[in-house]
Amino acid sequence: MNQPYNDFASTIIHLLEALEIDYAIGGSFASSLYGESRSSVDIDISVIIPKEKFEPVVQAVEKLGYYVTWDSILDAMIWKTPFNIIDSSTGFKADLFLVEPATPLEQSIFQRRQRRIYDPLSGNSAILYSPEDVIIYKLKWYLEGKMEKHPRDIVSMMLVLKDSLDFEYLEFWVNEIGAQEVWTKILQDYHRRLGIK
Repeated sequence: MNQPYNDFASTIIHLLEALEIDYAIGGSFASSLYGESRSSVDIDISVIIPKEKFEPVVQAVEKLGYYVTWDSILDAMIWKTPFNIIDSSTGFKADLFLVEPATPLEQSIFQRRQRRIYDPLSGNSAILYSPEDVIIYKLKWYLEGKMEKHPRDIVSMMLVLKDSLDFEYLEFWVNEIGAQEVWTKILQDYHRRLGIK
């Protein structure tokens, strides 16, 4: 990760932790730590924000000079879309996904999340999705948009993590979200790169 993006991510993470908001980071931020680093300008964060904490979040974001709107938060609550925190000077963006009431998959993510150092120089750490849950969500996003970056990120993670991954857990959720076809292709690519026939 480049340092300006790292600084932006650190600021958002510190804000959430200072306000004692439950969160878990997925997307390319997490997959880059688990697999091959990939440049990005956004950070995907699942959050559980009690209603009484929305005002402190908005105030803290505005105090930092970042951009957020009440309309986007209301849309997030009604339409289950993320709301954005944007640094207009750099274009960096945090997409915050509200997960309350949580779905069974989201409940599983929060049970399995883990703290990991993302900046070795500073020792800064954050709470991330487990590697398996990053993979599951990238499969979901692939099914929705057919963006090839998601299978590439998944294979990259698998090549780094190999047998430390919980493949039984992965297979369960692959079946639950209907991603068997793309998962089969990903496994074939993974085995080919490992030299397994």
